[in-house]
Amino acid sequence: MLLNALAALGHSGIKTVRTFGRAGLMLFNAIIGKPEFRKHAPLLVRQLYNVGVLSMLIIIVSGVFIGMVLGCKAIWF
Repeated sequence: MLLNALAALGHSGIKTVRTFGRAGLMLFNAIIGKPEFRKHAPLLVRQLYNVGVLSMLIIIVSGVFIGMVLGCKAIWF
C-alpha cells in the first residue's frame, strides 16, 4: 500500500520532469536553433501567396459592399 503510493508519487514526479525537459528543449531550439531558410523558402512563399493573393477577391468584394453602404448613407446626410 505504501509502496504503491510511493511508486505513484515517483511516476508523477518523473512525468513532470520529462514534460519540463521537453518544454526546455523546445524553447532552446526556438531561441538558439538556426532556421534553414533555403529549405523552407518555397513553403514560405507558397503560404504568403495563399494568404495574400488568394484572399484578394474577398477583400475586393468586402470593399465594394462597404463602399456601397457608405454611399447610401452619404445620400441621406
